[in-house]
Amino acid sequence: MAQRPPHIPHNVERTALQNMQGSKWLPEAALYPAKTNTIATMLAKGWIEKQAGPYPKYRITAAGEAALKANIPSAR
Repeated sequence: MAQRPPHIPHNVERTALQNMQGSKWLPEAALYPAKTNTIATMLAKGWIEKQAGPYPKYRITAAGEAALKANIPSAR
């Protein structure tokens, strides 16, 4: 099976990004099922941004919105 291109979110990334749509800043727990590694990957891809502080919060970026709109390739 071919690997999904990196600009298209996999199911955990997609779920986290969908949870962030229409929200301002959310705590890490609200990004479930994404965990620390997935969140770090989404930060590196520029799909989310992190608000500094003792209890960091996250929000979706324009690049994250675009990733959600990207067509998912079919398995055919």
